[in-house]
Amino acid sequence: MEPTADHCATTATHPSPPPQVRLSLAPYEAVPGGLDGAWWPYSYDLVGELPLLVEAMDGAGGFTRVTLGIELWPDVPHQVVVGRNFVTVGWFVSGHEQNEILLCSYRKGFRTLLVIPPATEADTAAWLMNTPAPVDGSNNATELLAIARTRFPAPEAGAG
Repeated sequence: MEPTADHCATTATHPSPPPQVRLSLAPYEAVPGGLDGAWWPYSYDLVGELPLLVEAMDGAGGFTRVTLGIELWPDVPHQVVVGRNFVTVGWFVSGHEQNEILLCSYRKGFRTLLVIPPATEADTAAWLMNTPAPVDGSNNATELLAIARTRFPAPEAGAG
């Protein structure tokens, strides 16, 4: 009996490359006490988004822990696999800044990033990415997002 080939079963599928991380960083320690940059994730899927962020920032120091606002993320695991390592995840509860993520490294200290909501309009996100440090008298990420919303009001439904 001759072996037969099932071409459907042997067709190789090529996974699509991961999306480009949307990240803007200030030079390290350029903004003491302020935000060190901005991150615009594609979704609130932490398991999918965090590896992209940590790998993109690997040149800034091997990050082993992150802390973020739990109100924004629907599922926060205690650890996320990044490459061949685990990153421990902690969270802020309500009453703390929810629009920030803190990345911790034993070698380089920590970095605090503004988290731009995934559904943010591109022009608003671009302004926030290019304005990572508090401006216009703002003191935190929530205030910076509010300033951006006044500069770039959301388009009205049905407009176009």
